[in-house]
Amino acid sequence: MWVKPEEVFLKTAFWDNDETSLYFVLQRRKGHGKSKGLSSLLVGTLDSVRDTKPPPYRILHQTPNSEVYYVIATALTENEIRQDWQWLFENVCPTLHSFDKEEEVTEFVCCKINSVIATKQDNITEDEDTVTYKNVDYEFHQRFGMPDDEKLVCYYSCSYWKSKMPRQGWMYLSVHYMCFYSFIFGRKTLLKIRWADVTELAKINSYLFPDSIKIVTRDDEHYFTLFLRKNETFALMQQLANIAMRQLINDKSASFNIDKDLLTKLSKNVPKKPSFLKRDLDARKQSNLYTLKFRLPQTEKLDGSEECTLWTPYNKRYNWGRLYLSQNFICFDSRVRNLVRLIIPLRNVHQVERADSTGTGSSGDSGSILITTAHHTSFLFGNISDRDFLVNKISELLAKLPNDVYREKPTRVAAQDDEDVVWTAQPPLMTLFKTHQTYPIKQSQTKKEIQWEDHMSEVGRGVSMYQTTAGSELVVNGIPESLRGELWSVFSGSILQKVQNKGLYEKLVKKALSSKNQANDEIERDLHRSLPEHPAFQDDVGISALRRVLCAYALKNPTIGYCQAMNIVASVLLIYCPEEQAFWLLATICETLLPDYYDTRVVGALVDQGVLEELTEQHLPELHAKLDELGMMKMISLSWFLTLFISVMPYECAVNVMDCFFYDGAKVIFQVTLTILDINRDKLLKCTEDGQAMQVFTEYLEGIYNDEAMALSTEPRTAKRTIKIQDLIYKSYRTFGQNVSSEHIEHLRLKHRLRVVRQLEDSLERNTLRALQQDRLLDATELQELLSIIREELLWAKRVPCERLEAPYEAYRLDYTQFKTLYTALSPWAKGDFAEAIAARMFKLMDNDDDGYVSARGLSLALGLSVRADAQRRLRVLYCAHAPPLLSHHELRPTNFTDTGEELATDAFSFFDSIENPSTPEPSTPAVSSVSEMGDGNPLDKYNDSINSQGSGTWESQSAESVRACALCGLPASLPSTPGSAPAPPAGAPPLPRDHFLQLLAVLHDLTQHSPSLYEAVVRAGTVLLQLGELHRRPELDREISQDSLFLAAAARQPEVDPNGNTTEPQDVAKPASPSKGSETDGVWSITLQQFLATMLSEAPIEEFFNEKSSLLPQLEALRQRDRLQSVS
Repeated sequence: MWVKPEEVFLKTAFWDNDETSLYFVLQRRKGHGKSKGLSSLLVGTLDSVRDTKPPPYRILHQTPNSEVYYVIATALTENEIRQDWQWLFENVCPTLHSFDKEEEVTEFVCCKINSVIATKQDNITEDEDTVTYKNVDYEFHQRFGMPDDEKLVCYYSCSYWKSKMPRQGWMYLSVHYMCFYSFIFGRKTLLKIRWADVTELAKINSYLFPDSIKIVTRDDEHYFTLFLRKNETFALMQQLANIAMRQLINDKSASFNIDKDLLTKLSKNVPKKPSFLKRDLDARKQSNLYTLKFRLPQTEKLDGSEECTLWTPYNKRYNWGRLYLSQNFICFDSRVRNLVRLIIPLRNVHQVERADSTGTGSSGDSGSILITTAHHTSFLFGNISDRDFLVNKISELLAKLPNDVYREKPTRVAAQDDEDVVWTAQPPLMTLFKTHQTYPIKQSQTKKEIQWEDHMSEVGRGVSMYQTTAGSELVVNGIPESLRGELWSVFSGSILQKVQNKGLYEKLVKKALSSKNQANDEIERDLHRSLPEHPAFQDDVGISALRRVLCAYALKNPTIGYCQAMNIVASVLLIYCPEEQAFWLLATICETLLPDYYDTRVVGALVDQGVLEELTEQHLPELHAKLDELGMMKMISLSWFLTLFISVMPYECAVNVMDCFFYDGAKVIFQVTLTILDINRDKLLKCTEDGQAMQVFTEYLEGIYNDEAMALSTEPRTAKRTIKIQDLIYKSYRTFGQNVSSEHIEHLRLKHRLRVVRQLEDSLERNTLRALQQDRLLDATELQELLSIIREELLWAKRVPCERLEAPYEAYRLDYTQFKTLYTALSPWAKGDFAEAIAARMFKLMDNDDDGYVSARGLSLALGLSVRADAQRRLRVLYCAHAPPLLSHHELRPTNFTDTGEELATDAFSFFDSIENPSTPEPSTPAVSSVSEMGDGNPLDKYNDSINSQGSGTWESQSAESVRACALCGLPASLPSTPGSAPAPPAGAPPLPRDHFLQLLAVLHDLTQHSPSLYEAVVRAGTVLLQLGELHRRPELDREISQDSLFLAAAARQPEVDPNGNTTEPQDVAKPASPSKGSETDGVWSITLQQFLATMLSEAPIEEFFNEKSSLLPQLEALRQRDRLQSVS
């Protein structure tokens, strides 16, 4: 590209001249391209170690008598610099000879280049990435062979420890890879690690590897040190690894979409990042922490933050903290932890104005703004460094709000009219099914209600209430039942999602109740097992409400759908919340507070199990060792966390834990668990087996009591009282509240997510291997290598193994492009001119549910049958792959339109046509030379018509299943594609029409053309089968012809083979005239499977060829070692 002319005084220090003219020099940097020698090694080493990354090609302008040179163009590739060089000779050089002075030549060249640059800048927008970054990005793609869509995030200077020796070089971090490159005096080191393969990331400081970052993969450990910005590098590596793990968990597209809004965002004091993608990832990380802190919707993007003070009217003080701005919210968090927190939805903002100083001398008045909401509540922020900028920023965000949510009216009616729908959303079930309360409990609840009403009269009510330490204390003591639903929605942030998605719940319910699917069936089975002690769930009103909530959420989030334990949590939510509010609370739990807990593999619970183990090891090391010895840690987390203690603790106590859970997040369940472990430490250390430890936990948890709430069961408690729930929660905050923070939990979750996902992947792979070995075609080593290659192919295609319930091998699903790539590289059947056609037909044969994907078993069967099965099974598979309806009519296109094998296919069709319909000397009846010249009376159409005329409306789908069953006869039956589907029809393949049979013969000809004897055998068998097919079309004429006579006829007219392997027809055979079109209507030309197998296997060379067994290991090894870019279509 052209650059602004810049003076240089040494033109050859680190550069070689490629071309020279009177006024221009084209140079290549030493160490690039063809340059060799000590100087090239030295320059290459300097470029590898130093941060400067000059482009490898440039053009200089010079004049004969001047010692000053001007850089006028640079390029990353030789092709680009050659284009610029050619442009100079065509557009600039012819003019230069007209100048008299060299100074005029230089002035003209510089002006010309500047004008070209100015013209281009008018046509393009400002690029977000620096020139240096683009140079590094090009080097990254070239050195590591990356696809064009792989995005480089950042690069860092570091040393890589290889064979106990550090290699100084550069670490490249991209969206899917961590790479390292070093070039020291000719010694090159290159490393490429996929984030999806990382099992551990850690910062270590040992004697052997001081101040290093450790990366562990399936196969090896890697150590990097001497980072200039170690913490930044490690944080970015964690973030990229976390993105990869989440894509593996959620089976979502691995494409990474950057936020282009950052380019036009009004910003201030934003540090310059080396790449736009790095800035985007940093913004994404900050937004995640922001939404976690304030319990906002996950789609919320942090715009910026500002140090300021907040005036709190309840204690008349200015509180220092930080103001946060995003698209829909203004938030504040105090410097002193948990002192005060505030959330103001922008939809509620009525006015933003500058609050001038009143001259009272208060420091909080300087740079103040006053925000007034539609409910006439005011919030005063002071000590803002740039008040005008902040006011403009808030105004900009308000202007971007949609019109329907720009301002919330104070007279807005909360209740919704449900008269027009067939179902009615229920209020909190506690108001419909009231339980008897004793006088002391009523008195306690009334006292709590008064305390909360007094508190909310000071700090406000709803989303924008001040969240203070006084409020935290009230939550720890327990929220009164009458306010629980309202406060749960406020503290969890679910009320924000409800407001942003008005009417969505009603739409989901209507759609969910009218649909039938697996999730709804599972929900129906669990409805009556959901908190059966409560009277609400002994009645159809409560059961129906629970059904609607669970079915609607399964439809909203099909990735999770429905998981056991969701019904128990949803039951408790419905008792205290209106139905729609309970739905959004459930969504918040599943997606924000306990992410990935309720998917099919309960990944989130497994991750938190690892988090709990590490916290226990940190705070209770002796007890951790004992529980690990007894194998108890895994039993604790799954049963306690999934139901939020509801299933292991008395119901009236578990809801107090949920009060704190919605207020403080997931840290609460860890605090409470650690406290329970700590209290029972002495008893647990004395246990000798897991049954004793479980008994200790059971007795303690059942003995927890709550005198301030009514139990569900009216029967007297028999368990010995252990601790009051309020005391347990208070002790958990006092003992572990400071050490177990939400940020620390998120950090540990990231660490253990790498390990858990890798364990799940390994488990899935082992289960898949066991399932595939049942087919007894490929051996275990081949299957292991094949599965690794399939997984690699899926990751390169930005897809990941998905979780399927039917069979483990269904998790690895290949589309046609991926199947064709692997099949043509591995199968001996896919090496000739018909390779693509065979791959396409095998793909359709193995695509059991016709959804365009083939499982890992489908590929292993397609390969195993082609290299290990006996001759009869191989020929049956080829027959079935060409049988209707798998080989459809539109696929039987003329051969002159095929992409490959054009000449061969035409010769094959012509030969077999000439055998069946020899040409006649009469000019009025031309010979049929290929399928493309056949008349309108297509045999396939007649065959389909004859089948359809029998009244079978679903013939095609049933016939396809029957053909597939016939092809795989003798193998273990695969599971049905969906639970409850009808059993597969009996195995059987229909007769082959003439066009389909010609395609099959052409494929057999292609497979055997390397051997003349095989070729002759195929010709002989093909001749017999073609004549057998005529018996079906003219039964009244040829009924007296026996199969023996056909064999004799075929043997009598064996074709001669010339030295080139081509066949010639015997000249002395009489050639009757071809039948007319009218005769074709007498019957349907066809060949049955039995006829095909008997005829083919009667030829010894064919049987011997299809009985040969071969190994796939050489092809698998070659494919694994091959550059992956060549194997991705």
